[in-house]
Amino acid sequence: MELTNIKDLFREKEKYQGRKVTVGGWVRSNRDSKNFGFLVVNDGTFFEPLQIVYHDNMENFAEVSKLNVGAAIIVK
Repeated sequence: MELTNIKDLFREKEKYQGRKVTVGGWVRSNRDSKNFGFLVVNDGTFFEPLQIVYHDNMENFAEVSKLNVGAAIIVK
């Protein structure tokens, strides 16, 4: 599995636009509501973190909504 750096996502937006990527990093914050939530993830390659939206249609919605700050994750 090849991980994409968050730095590359921000610096080469055109290259990754419309493509599926895999990112690994640590949870900086997790905000969830009834139907969706937001994970803020940082991998240490860029000063700006990546915000990931997740929703209740996902099989692992309950597990994702319980992730704590500092948890290491891989997101596709």
